[in-house]
Formats: sequence, C-alpha cells, structure tokens
Amino acid sequence: MEILRHFFSDGEFQRRRTATLKLAEETGASTVLAFGENRSGLHVTYLCGWAPTRQAWLRMDASDVDLWVSFHNHVPAARRMANADRVGDVADAEPRRLLGGDQVIATLGQVPLHIRQAAEEAGATLVSLDRAHADLRASKSDEEVAALRLGGLASDIGASALIEACRPGATDWDLLAEARAAYTRAGARDHICYIGVTDMDAPSRDVPSQVPEGHVLTDRSVVTFELSAAVAPEYPGQILRTVFLGEPTDEYLTLHEVASRAHAQMRARVKAGVAAQELVDAAACVEESGLTTTDDLFHGLGMGYLDPVGVSPSRTPYTEPRGDLRDGMSIVIQPNVTTTDHRAGVQTGQMIVVRPSGFEDLHHLEEGPVMAA
Repeated sequence: MEILRHFFSDGEFQRRRTATLKLAEETGASTVLAFGENRSGLHVTYLCGWAPTRQAWLRMDASDVDLWVSFHNHVPAARRMANADRVGDVADAEPRRLLGGDQVIATLGQVPLHIRQAAEEAGATLVSLDRAHADLRASKSDEEVAALRLGGLASDIGASALIEACRPGATDWDLLAEARAAYTRAGARDHICYIGVTDMDAPSRDVPSQVPEGHVLTDRSVVTFELSAAVAPEYPGQILRTVFLGEPTDEYLTLHEVASRAHAQMRARVKAGVAAQELVDAAACVEESGLTTTDDLFHGLGMGYLDPVGVSPSRTPYTEPRGDLRDGMSIVIQPNVTTTDHRAGVQTGQMIVVRPSGFEDLHHLEEGPVMAA
C-alpha cells in the first residue's frame, strides 16, 4: 500500500500567519502567542505544523516564528517537522522573553498561569483571539481541502477494516485495533474512533462510547461507530455508520430510515450562502417521526470543532446554529436518530466541503445500513 503523505507549503503557512496577525492588529497587538499541551493545541499546529506532544509555545510577529516544545528529547523532531525560524526547549523559554516588551499581546489557546502572572507583572495586556480565529479557520484553503481529502480516504480505510471485523465473538477492542491498524499502515494518525455495541433485541445505548467497554459481538449485535483519521494533524475525515449482525429489528429499520431521510434532506440544502438553520429545518422528519437525537445533526470539523453546529429542536440543550454556510467550510452531517428514551440509536453520515453550488463529498463508502458479512 502506498503511504499517504501531505505537507503544507511555505506559502500556506504564510497565508495563515498573515491572516492571524491581521486579527491581532485589530486588538492593538503585533505579537501572537499560541499554546498547546498534552496532544492538544491546534493553534500551534495551524501556525507551524507541529502537533504538540507535551507543552508547546509559539511566538509570532511579522518577522519571526519561534517555537518551544517539551520534553528536551522532543526538540529534534520538532526542528525537523515544524515550519518555524527557531525551535527550542520550553525549559529554556523565560516568560519575559516570550512576552518581549509588548504592552498588548494576542493569544491563542489556554495561557499557562505563570505566563499570565508574568504578563501582569510586566504590565502587558493579553487579548484572546480564540473566537475570531475559529471563524478564520472555518473556511479551508485549497491545500487544506487536499489534506481533508486524505483524511477522508484514511478514515474510509479504517471504517472498512472495522466493518470487516464485525463478526460474532469479536470485541469492541478488536474492532478498534483493526481500524487503527488499517489507517496507521496507510500513513494516518488517530483522531477519534468511537464504537458502540448492543443487542438489537434489547438495546441499551444510543451513541457510541468514547472508549471500548469490552463488549463481545453476537449474531444479534448492532454496532455503531464514528471514526476520524488524519494524514495531516488536525485535518481528519469523519465517517459514521451502523452495522447489523443479523436481520435488523423493525425498530432499528425505522431509526435508520428516518436518519437516512434526514441525512439526504440536509445534504440537499447544502451550498454556500444558505443559512445553517436551514439544515436543522431539513431534519424535521426526526421529530415528525416521534424520535430525537443525542449527538449533533451537523458540525464544522478540521482544525477544530467549529461552527456551524446544529442540533435537533427536541435535544437538550438546544442552541441555534450561527451564520451561513461558506465556500470551503468542512462540515460533518450526521443525524444520530434515537428513541426518545435513548435506549437505541443509529449513526450515519460523513464529512463534506461546502461549495457555491453544493458540496464535495470527502468519503466514498456506500451509504445506508451495513449488513455484516
């Protein structure tokens, strides 16, 4: 199998930095500090390509990008992989050096307490760009969409392996192992792989679990999953499916029929300029059928969990989605239709990219309920 690879150009990183510095200038800042820790910190990744392991601090102005990472043995890899002018060890980064002499500094991510204290002592004001920056990241460039296409391909590879592993006697741990092995061999990395297993004749769960629970599949099991793998960090695909071992019950056939109808009706509304609320309205068949949802109907994904986010009116808590769909937005349409008592639910859906006249599908596995071999 050919290994999937993706590298962003210097021009792409410069585009991101220029746009970020423009947001900073609107707050009166000329310097941006971004922070990440413990495998999270997408702002650092967005600005230099380094996926944080432990701590990662980034300082950027119009002329330089400096990155500090921990631990010390992570520095060599960061120097190879990061698009930065200098890379050092967090242990060597003095807070005052990080702050410089600026009186106003724009920040991204969770600012460590001792950095906040150092800023206060220096009389510097820290201004968060998080909300504005999330809106900036919502629409993807051509290079970002190319990375998402690879994430979609890797996720399909993992989903196919997970489906093939669905047989009596297998555990949810086996399904996770097969999925991860498949997309890892293809050159991808973990994002999420949530799996739910229950007896379709006596169901007890409506959404997949974030961690395996040791369930053993039988010839009457139903498996739901939500899987995302990424080739470029923070640019995953996302695919959701329901797998039946044995003939589905009437209850599950109804759940999936409604979910498929909602999915199709929502996708039919997608194009740039459409209000996000229209996608919620398009899924009215869920409540009309006497059913509800637990998960989102749709949400933005790719360099974060982003707006627009839409949920069913019958779901608690309910919030209205904000704004309109824009060209280049990557969103996951995923009506997780469930019974109102949340005993049973199905998963169906996948990631798309919004276009002026419709959308680009990033996944290619057959839609609809999956019957295990």
